[in-house]
Parts: sequence; C-alpha cells; structure tokens
Amino acid sequence: MFTDKEQQLKGKLKNIIKEFGYDNTTKQFVMDEFKLRNLNSLRAAWVFSENLDLDTLTEVEEDIQFLFIFSFALNKALKEKDINTLNDYQNYFTKVEIDQWENYKEQEESEDIFPLTFKGVTEIYPNYWQTTLTAQEVERLNKANILIYNPNTQRGYRVTKKNIGIDVNPKKVEEISERMLSGEQIPDDLKLNILKTGEEKIFFNPKSKTLTISEGIINIFDGFHRKSANSIAISKNPDLEFVWPIKICNFTEIKTHDFMTQINKQSPINLDVLITKDYSKNENLVLDKIIDSKGDLANVMKDTDSFVKSDRGLTTKPIIAEAIKNNYTELESAMNRDDIANWIVEFTNYLMGVYSDEFIVNPYEVKKTSYINNLNMFYGYIALSSILKDNNNWKEILKQKIESIDFDINNPMWRELGVIKENKIGKPTRHKLYKLFKEV
Repeated sequence: MFTDKEQQLKGKLKNIIKEFGYDNTTKQFVMDEFKLRNLNSLRAAWVFSENLDLDTLTEVEEDIQFLFIFSFALNKALKEKDINTLNDYQNYFTKVEIDQWENYKEQEESEDIFPLTFKGVTEIYPNYWQTTLTAQEVERLNKANILIYNPNTQRGYRVTKKNIGIDVNPKKVEEISERMLSGEQIPDDLKLNILKTGEEKIFFNPKSKTLTISEGIINIFDGFHRKSANSIAISKNPDLEFVWPIKICNFTEIKTHDFMTQINKQSPINLDVLITKDYSKNENLVLDKIIDSKGDLANVMKDTDSFVKSDRGLTTKPIIAEAIKNNYTELESAMNRDDIANWIVEFTNYLMGVYSDEFIVNPYEVKKTSYINNLNMFYGYIALSSILKDNNNWKEILKQKIESIDFDINNPMWRELGVIKENKIGKPTRHKLYKLFKEV
C-alpha cells in the first residue's frame, strides 16, 4: 500500500461509513463479500458498528489485505446504489496488491468462532469470571481476529500519522516468547472484556461451569504483549505446553477504566489518558456528555497531545476538562452539567462551522501559519463560551471576538503570553488566555 495514502483512505472510509453505514443492505453486502472469499466477516461488521477503529490497523500484510477487500466490497455495494464515492480505491494500493487480492479467496471456509464456549469457568464477581486456556486456544482466538484492540480500554498507546496502536515493545515480546519456550515464564492473567453494549449475548452456567458467548465484542485490555509473544512461541513450537490464566469481564468502557485504575497501581497508565477517566470529577462528567454528542469538538479532541502532533486532532480532553473546571461553576448538579455540556456543544459547533476551513476542512494546513486551532487556544474558546452563555447576541459577539484577534503564529503577542507551538502551557499562561478571550 502507498504509505503516504494510507491515512487518506482510512479517513475516506470513515466518512463514507458515517454517511451510508446505517444502511443494513450495504453492511450485509460487504460482509457477504468476505464470506464469498471464505474470510471471516466479523472485522467488517465491527468497522460498521465502530467497534473496530480503522486507525488501529497497521502495516502488516493481513491488515492491508483487509483494507483492500473492505474497500473493494464497499465500492461494489455503493455502485449498486449509483454512488461512485469510492471509485478510486485502487489508487491507494500497489499493482502487486491489486493483482494479489482482487480475486483472492481462501481454499477453506473460515472457522465460525461463535458461539464461543469457555469451560472450567468460575464467577468471582458479578460479570467477572476466571478460567484457563492453553497457548493453542489463545492463538485460535487470535487468528480468528476476535481479540479486538480498543484504545479506549488501554493504559497507553502509540499515535502516529499512520495509525493508533498499542505501544508494543518488540524486545519485551521476544523475551516473553523465549521464556515461554524455555519454561521460565510464569503464566499471569490475560484480561478480556466482552464490551457491555446491550447487544452482547452471554450465558454463564454455574452447574456446568461454562461461559458461552453467542455475540459480542471482545477487547483484550491487559496482556497484548503476552498475546503477541504467545503467537511467536506457538509458531516455533506448535505443541508447546503452556496454560494461561484468563480473566473475562462484561463491563462498559467506563467500568473498564475503573478496573484499569486499579491495575495502574501495579502498571502505571499514561497520566493524560487516566486524568479524564476519573468520574469523581464533575468536569469529566461534562466532558463525557460532550464526547457522546459526537459534535465537532468531540471529533477533534483526543486523549493526548500525541494525536495533535500527528495531525489526528486539534486539542486534548485534559485541556477541555481543565478549561471547564476553571470557567464553569455549579457543576455538582447533573441537570447543570447536562446544560453546560449541551451549551458547549452548541457553541463549538457554531464556532467551528463558521470557521470551517480552520477547524474542519483544512485544519492541518491552517495551523502551519495560524494559532486559531492551536490546541491551547481551546482554553480560550471554553472561557469565551462561559461568559456568552445565556447571551442572546452570543453568535455576533463570538464572531467579533475571533475577528479581533490576530492568530498569525508570528504575532509576538503569543510568545509574550507563553503560547509556543504545541508546547504544554502552565497556569499563568492559561489565565492570560482566559483573560484575553473574556474581554468582550
């Protein structure tokens, strides 16, 4: 695949799915294409339900092949409806890849992994079970692509312009695999979460000690290095005798975050990721409502500034949460939190809609010469929203304020304030920004 075009294709596919993904006939057409090729269609289904983020796909051949076949199938499905949005999908792949995969078909049908039954299961807490799996059984699940990587249930992750992935240490993976092969590795828990969405189908039978999953999204949220090491070890010794303890839970993402915090006492979570997962803080509850809105602000705020530096976002969740905490009062009431969240969504949708080139259409080109969408400028926008709330003329005042500020990166005012590129800013600079934006 042409590496410089990979992110373009992923972005294009995401936009198409947002526009047409609700159509079950399109989804079924794509899944049927995978089945016709004797390939597992689960990953395709999860892309449509947004349980598999395309950005987590890497440069490995298996992922590139999936991208090609998914694009091929989606284009066929759209053309059935006289939609030519994806006609150029071949331009993103090399001729070798097109020749190799255009008519690709596995010789044997893919294994239908569901219903998946775990044996010897004990419930140790409501919706939390433990059992064991052999190294071969873990690899079977891995090969079936049902152990999904979900950045929202990880301690930390690696962000580049190409993808979002687990921060894998190859030396650590190799070391674990060698220890498994030599008999030195002491088995420790792999933790799986059957994501609680209301659509999963799980049945635990305490008499037979079986846990059956008929449908569900399975995230591996602790043990990615060990899973990868297991694959290497099995490839070197298919008859390896090794048994993994397995913990299986059926939690929401929020409850999984709580579990991650507990685990963090042993293995620290990236602080930027952890800070907005503390739901005892009212500003984080407001932040969650903003995220759920799927508005323009939600689309551009990310967990860490690594996303911003990689042109995958414009600001961070900790910045928005901090700005809410500093500029809004009366956050104790759920009604007030909902009201504030809805207002910030309305305010930022308007701001980013009026200045769409700067925030939506061409933000990463704009930020080369302007600070209007600098990650720290969002401190100011939240501050401005706080003083315009309940003002009938807020739209006009907002535009006047934005037009009155010279956002040019060469404007010496920014350095005087302490805003330098995408560097993190301290409390004094934050309050200077608050003052600048509140002067209306």
